[in-house]
Amino acid sequence: MKTLLIIGGIIVVGFILKSCISNNNSKNESRPNNAEMPTEKIKNDKIVLIENVKLEDLKNALQKFCNNYNQENLRALPLLTILSENKFVVTFPHDTDFETYCYFVNYMYYPNDIIYKPTIKAWVSTNQNDNWMTNEIVNKKVMLFIPSEDKDYDNVYLTTSDNIGYKMGFAMGEEKQKLNNPIQTYVEPIKLEELNGKEEIQYK
Repeated sequence: MKTLLIIGGIIVVGFILKSCISNNNSKNESRPNNAEMPTEKIKNDKIVLIENVKLEDLKNALQKFCNNYNQENLRALPLLTILSENKFVVTFPHDTDFETYCYFVNYMYYPNDIIYKPTIKAWVSTNQNDNWMTNEIVNKKVMLFIPSEDKDYDNVYLTTSDNIGYKMGFAMGEEKQKLNNPIQTYVEPIKLEELNGKEEIQYK
C-alpha cells in the first residue's frame, strides 16, 4: 500500500511539473499583442520585391520578423502580395521608419532558422528625418539589397537613383560607408499596378 502511495505521488508531481513547463514554454513563445491594427493607411513608396523563395518559407520569415520587432508596439506591418509561385511583393500600407525598413530587408535575406537564398530588392524615397542620412542619400529614391557575396550579415547595401553606392551597417560606427562604385546599379521598382487583384496576406 505504501508503495502504491509513493508511485501515485510521483505521478501527481510529474503532472504538475509537466503543466508548469508547458505554461512557461507557452509564455516564452507568445508576444504582447495588445496593440490594435491601425485603421488609417499612410501613403509611402516602400516596396520590396522578393524572388526565388517558397511561399511557406517567406510566410514563416515574415511572421518571425513581426514576432521580433512588434514586441512592444507595431513597428512594422508588412503586407505580402503573391504575384506568382516564387515572386512576391511586400509593402507597408501603414508605413515604417527607414531604420526598421533596412532591418526588414536584412531579415528577409537572413531569417532565423530558415535556410533559403532569395533575391531581394527594395525601394524607398529617403527624407532628412531618416537615420543614417548623408547629403548624397537624403531626399532621393534609393534601392536596398543584399548582394550574394555578402559575408557580414548585419547590413544592407544602398544605391541611389543617380547610382551612388553605400553600405549601411548596423554596428555602431559602421552605419554608412560610401563605396567607390555601387555594388548593383539602380533599377526602377515594380509598378504598383501589377499588384491589383493579387492575393494579399497582412502580418502584424
